[in-house]
Amino acid sequence: MNLLKSPLRRTTAVLAGAFIGLSGAVALAAPASAHAPVVSGSTDCVNSDGDWTIDWSVGNDHEKKAWVKKIVLEPKGTEVTGPLAEDGTEIPPFSTDAEDRIHGSTTIDDDSVESVTIKVWLKWEDGYKTEWKKPGTATVEKPEACGDETPPPAETPAAPKPIAEADCDSLTLGLDNPEDGEDITLTFKTSKGEKRELEVKAGEKKTTKFSASEGFSVEVGAKGVEETTKVEYEQPAGCEAGGGGGEEGPSLPVTGAAAGSIAGGAAALLIAGGVMFLVARRRKVRFTA
Repeated sequence: MNLLKSPLRRTTAVLAGAFIGLSGAVALAAPASAHAPVVSGSTDCVNSDGDWTIDWSVGNDHEKKAWVKKIVLEPKGTEVTGPLAEDGTEIPPFSTDAEDRIHGSTTIDDDSVESVTIKVWLKWEDGYKTEWKKPGTATVEKPEACGDETPPPAETPAAPKPIAEADCDSLTLGLDNPEDGEDITLTFKTSKGEKRELEVKAGEKKTTKFSASEGFSVEVGAKGVEETTKVEYEQPAGCEAGGGGGEEGPSLPVTGAAAGSIAGGAAALLIAGGVMFLVARRRKVRFTA
């Protein structure tokens, strides 16, 4: 028996086994070569037409760039539009973050479709291809309805009611301003050159009286608004026979044809008051004294 050689042989065998084991461990620890599509999809609510749209994104987890080899959507009949729609679209390397991926979209207008699945196959510049049975996939479920997209109608503020009254020798003009109205300052300019102002706060009812005769008129406006309107005085029927107020007796009530003319004056004042009020709301003008 060769005593010198035996220990050496055993030591050599041990070292050889250790190196073999070490090399195996190194081989097992080496990272696998990743070639896989990174696929996801997102959607918003179903709109008032019953449609919903999916935003698909495809990325690449490998250091080599890839190209779209094939995309299939289920159920059949659904399609991708945008960059992903074309076979051969380039997918950048390491495009795993959302902003680096390539996007496409699908719009669903079929009420019976409850979910959509996308399958993506890529091919890389190093020759690797996604296995047919292992595509990158993502499924998006039909979202909830968006709800009532029609905004509630805006509350229309109550318009002030015009006041226009005439007797045999005077014309009375003013406003009945509602509680939820705006403070309004009416301006008056008579055909005789007289000027007046009448502040009517919200919730107030105010008038001003003018001495009037045939041909008399008042230009009515409101502070903060350019438009004005003319209210023309027309003496009520019967004044010639019964006289006017004061020493000649009481003024006659407004009846007959004259009532129609006063109603016309009231309508004109509505333009000066109510319409101007609404115009001011639109222009964000607040009437102040």
